[in-house]
Amino acid sequence: MSKRPPKPMLGPFRVRSLRGRIQLWYAAVLAAVIIAFGSVLYFVHRSSRFHEIDNELSSAVEVLMGQLRAADRQTRDGLLHGAPTSEANTQRLRDAIAKLNADLRVPSTFAPRKIAHPYEAPYFAIWRFNGSPAALSTTAEIGELAPPTIDAQAIARRITYRNRGLFREAYGQGADDAIVLVGRYIGPDVRDIRNILLLICTTGVVVFAIGLIGGWLVSSHSIRPLLDIRRVAADIGERNLADRIKTERMDLELADLANILNDTFARLEAAFARQRQFTADASHELRTPLAVLQMHQQLALARERSPEEYREALETCQKATRQMRQLVDSMLTLARADDKTSPAGPQKFDLKALVEDCLAQTSLLLTSHEICVAANLGAVPLSGDRDQLGQVITNLLTNLTVHCPPQTMATITITCEEETAVLTIADDGPGIAATDLPQIFDRFYRVDQPRSRQSGSAGLGLSICRTIVEAHGGAITAESHVGAGTTFRVMLPAASDCHHDDATS
Repeated sequence: MSKRPPKPMLGPFRVRSLRGRIQLWYAAVLAAVIIAFGSVLYFVHRSSRFHEIDNELSSAVEVLMGQLRAADRQTRDGLLHGAPTSEANTQRLRDAIAKLNADLRVPSTFAPRKIAHPYEAPYFAIWRFNGSPAALSTTAEIGELAPPTIDAQAIARRITYRNRGLFREAYGQGADDAIVLVGRYIGPDVRDIRNILLLICTTGVVVFAIGLIGGWLVSSHSIRPLLDIRRVAADIGERNLADRIKTERMDLELADLANILNDTFARLEAAFARQRQFTADASHELRTPLAVLQMHQQLALARERSPEEYREALETCQKATRQMRQLVDSMLTLARADDKTSPAGPQKFDLKALVEDCLAQTSLLLTSHEICVAANLGAVPLSGDRDQLGQVITNLLTNLTVHCPPQTMATITITCEEETAVLTIADDGPGIAATDLPQIFDRFYRVDQPRSRQSGSAGLGLSICRTIVEAHGGAITAESHVGAGTTFRVMLPAASDCHHDDATS
């Protein structure tokens, strides 16, 4: 099992945590919702309470204004314009004014409530047009009661409201420009509103705490699959590549991530498997020439031998050395191709010229094996490593001498199909069996074991071809039928538009 990475130490700053960020965002949203809901609830309750108070006060003002309007003219003038001074103001008028004063009382428009002190009772006041008091219903300590100012806006609203400490008052302009005011003590209402605010705040804090606990539990449950992913990823090692993340109970988003990681682990496992197989195959391939070297060296040293025998032993050792050198060179080529980098960088060149150079280099070898190659080449510009792609062409041409009998006819063609350069090498040789065809690009795989070993082939040629072609963004395929020949197709992205200049050789 692989060693787990050390946990980061907490310094002056806390380590960033996905769960912590989720919890912070959740807490912020929850706090905003609770504050908004509590604020709305508080202001609705406060507005509703003051609306009820104002309705009671305004109804009382309307009733008092109606009583003033209902009084006869002489009595109203005596009340609102001062005591009578002429002979017409008889004792009867004075009695009428006194009776009106007695009749003016706070109307019964207020909801029943317990009154513990005299100043808690509703009261009213009437001022004459000049600001002098005409009537006052209470002598309790309600503070300084000054006449309000009636402006154009107050006249337009008809009833106006004001706060005077813990007293709420409504006033309006009545008959003969008199100001009628009704008020009451709102201390209990203010306490009720504050109690409601305290209840809302307490409830909000409790809900916020419960929400945080619930959010922590939910976030912990939500990130549990991430912890499983971390555990599996941490346990993955060279000797433990078969473990996979279970996605049956994961949410879709995390399941997609887990599936991607599982695919990555599968590719990693396959890569390690190929590496182990490659190492085992390379060791096996090197074992034979090393055994030959050791055997002939031991035989040569076992007793005195003639110069011819020593020469024969050295030639055999040299042949084994060449075989090992070829194998090492092939493995180095594979390693460079797997690295997918070119020391010289990508180069622009003509595929036709490259094929002609490869044909010139292998012409003697092909002629010695009586292999006839016809070329039908079109000029196609490519971009890549010219030497590596030249090795692909050389390997495919050399395979003709290994797997085809004398008098075999082959054709090599270059065409362009939708901005893709296509190199085709076809022969009329013995072909490849259907059971072998899917494996011919595997490393160290040989179709004809004895013949391949006799020719010094390590079974890496086609594997090198595929690795180089794929490193250039292309693909290589093979089609074959026993007794009908084999066709290899190499497809590479062209550097620009294709221009065909067919030539036959």
